[in-house]
Amino acid sequence: MKELTHNAKIAVLRILNDIVNADNIVKDVEIEYMDEIARSFKLADNYMNEVNSLVTLQALSIVRTLPTDKKEKIAQLMGKMIVIDEDINYNEVKLYNAVCESCNIEKDFKIEDYPDFTFSGPFVNPEDLMNINN
Repeated sequence: MKELTHNAKIAVLRILNDIVNADNIVKDVEIEYMDEIARSFKLADNYMNEVNSLVTLQALSIVRTLPTDKKEKIAQLMGKMIVIDEDINYNEVKLYNAVCESCNIEKDFKIEDYPDFTFSGPFVNPEDLMNINN
């Protein structure tokens, strides 16, 4: 997704950073994945300064304006971030669903695709984990 603007790249990383922090546990593999994406975006090593200064609502506003194919790729990045640590956290999935809803992204994350992964968080609303477009 190198064809994204600089601001769009930072917006994507802001959203991914929110997913990383959604379970209050930041694992090395998640940081490595963020760094890998930042390198693929050709961002400077201090990219997190910009990511941290961007408000999530601003990031959503930027992503909302992107073409459908770019949004689908962002959804794939979010999905991979959820499962990169082999644990599917309720808060991460809720965030994924909220971003998809806010930005008009077709949801494609299905927890049943990951039968060997653990689940964490307050799974009180199973419908939140289903691939349902409201």
